[in-house]
Amino acid sequence: MATGRPGRVTGTYEKPLARLPYIIAYELRPIAGRESIVILRVLHTSRDWPPEEWPN
Repeated sequence: MATGRPGRVTGTYEKPLARLPYIIAYELRPIAGRESIVILRVLHTSRDWPPEEWPN
């Protein structure tokens, strides 16, 4: 079960870090028969990125 909000890229979730200007983008994947969290990116909140794309 994801605790973050739905991500800007389909199939991902986003979780802001408390008191820090970062967002963790992650997805849930089955690994070894268990649902696991896979961190895809750690992004600074000042980054501007369009929906469905990761910033460069």
